[in-house]
Amino acid sequence: PTGTGGGGGGTTAQSPSSSHWKQGPHGASLSSRLLFRYATPLLRLAGQRQLQIDDTLDVVTENTGDNNKKRKGGSMLSMNSTVASLTQIYYQTLIQKATRSAKASVPRFSSTKKNETTQIESIQQQQHASQAWLLTKVLLRHQRGRLFMTGLLRLTNTLIQAFPAMILARLLRLMEATVAATDVAAGRPPVGRALGTAASLMAVLMIKMIVENQYFHYVVQCSTEVRGALSGLIFDKSLRLPAGGSLVTHPDKTNSDNNNSNNNKDSDESTTTTKKKSLGAGGVLNLMQSDTSIIENAFMQIHNLWDAPLQIAMYTLLLYRYLGSSVFYGVAVLLAMIPLNSYTLRILNKLSSYQNDAKDARTKRTSEAIANMKLLKLQGWEHQFAKDIRASRHDELKRQSTRGVVRALNQAISNSVPALVLVVTLSAYIKTGRPFVASTIFTSISLFNQLRFPLFFYPMLIDSLANGNNAMRRISSFLSSDEVIPYVQ
Repeated sequence: PTGTGGGGGGTTAQSPSSSHWKQGPHGASLSSRLLFRYATPLLRLAGQRQLQIDDTLDVVTENTGDNNKKRKGGSMLSMNSTVASLTQIYYQTLIQKATRSAKASVPRFSSTKKNETTQIESIQQQQHASQAWLLTKVLLRHQRGRLFMTGLLRLTNTLIQAFPAMILARLLRLMEATVAATDVAAGRPPVGRALGTAASLMAVLMIKMIVENQYFHYVVQCSTEVRGALSGLIFDKSLRLPAGGSLVTHPDKTNSDNNNSNNNKDSDESTTTTKKKSLGAGGVLNLMQSDTSIIENAFMQIHNLWDAPLQIAMYTLLLYRYLGSSVFYGVAVLLAMIPLNSYTLRILNKLSSYQNDAKDARTKRTSEAIANMKLLKLQGWEHQFAKDIRASRHDELKRQSTRGVVRALNQAISNSVPALVLVVTLSAYIKTGRPFVASTIFTSISLFNQLRFPLFFYPMLIDSLANGNNAMRRISSFLSSDEVIPYVQ
């Protein structure tokens, strides 16, 4: 039977004979999952007409089927149990922490009111950091199966990446030996060895492509599941808070510097006083959308924490094999850039916090104006509220542009480091008097190009982790808010 959707090959996506493709990777064979051939019918359908919501692949649920239930028994969680699983792990960890901290001693405060306020704020900051770390451990525990699998794929991909440069060096040495030799009797290498080296290079690159694509596929699934589970956890928490969580307060330090510049007399008090500000009607939506997406991006790059230093060390050792001690000049340039990079990322962390505060203020004003639009029209206040919203939006855009300039400067520095390292290293290599041959130079350039990627992504990783730390603190502070006590059990 045929239909109107058209899936290619004489049948359509709606026909019973071809409906199995909607199971996606869960009902596909091993080769189909490795090469992503299960997405071919969907791509053919997209080439014939515009995709609709009914054309999406099926999602794993508890009522899917026997095969999917078997797959679900591994590291994959069903969509019906992801939020419930994260909630259970979170509150179990919270209870364990409360049990351990029940025996802690009560802090002693100074008799001075000013010092007492400072100590209270210091304790509150430590509690926010502890809650953020607690939520981070819960997420890592919730995704430990996926993280272990993606970690193995990333390690395999990293080890494979070293082989193309080594095979390329061997192929270039065979070409140099062929050019140097005049005939076969003089030691010209056989053609079959060169062809075998070229074939091995192609095979290694194909294996690398498959492993790398599988890694990115599963790490995106992991980060997407983290975002969805966190959004569900925040939503469930908002149902148990007064006013849907809009009255929850969080510390606001955006105006402390302005207070210091305008009121020199009270500068000490302004630096130690933290202002409490409510999330507002749009603050919970920001947590569910903006902050969870920031944590999603951080989870996508979490394996770079150990993989980037491993790649840097591995490529540095290979470069030392081909260039000798000249490579340490390039390493010195890399080490000289670390303090500048750390300082720039520290500034980005502060600017990201300021931008989130401005976004909350703008969302709160917009939501209040929309919710009370009839009253604004009745009183004639719409122009004043529109002016306040535009001012909040201007402040947010100003902070966002400032952060964009600093981030562009950081990326420009990161992009210029590999080229600078290459120039310094090759200059030092030429002064050693060693032979300047193609098998050494082109292999070194290939390794330096491979070294460019961890150096490029590692600053982005630190920036992403800094933003994720801020988002984690905001979410953990919201999740630790006091709930409404039910009257009826």
